[in-house]
Amino acid sequence: MVADFNVAKSPKDIAFYASLLAAAFPICQMMTIMYWSRLSDRIGRRPVLMIGLLGYLVSFLMFGICRSFYWALFARCINGLLAGNVAVIKSVFAEISDDTN
Repeated sequence: MVADFNVAKSPKDIAFYASLLAAAFPICQMMTIMYWSRLSDRIGRRPVLMIGLLGYLVSFLMFGICRSFYWALFARCINGLLAGNVAVIKSVFAEISDDTN
């Protein structure tokens, strides 16, 4: 995919640009975990999970149809920003389970 964007000047640069795409997601996810957690405490777990999942779906589709490296990087960043609700999912599991599970 990165090679098709024609952003790399040599084959060695493809790994660099691919790693930028790969690193964009967890960096953006790390930046928003606390905000998603606070928002879920304020408005509830279900709305936050639905917002995150729908946004994740849209950004994943954006990533799949992008034609340039910068749009792919933007889509991965949006994907990471909206996937910060992983902490909310863990708290839902902790709330609905007990010692017998």
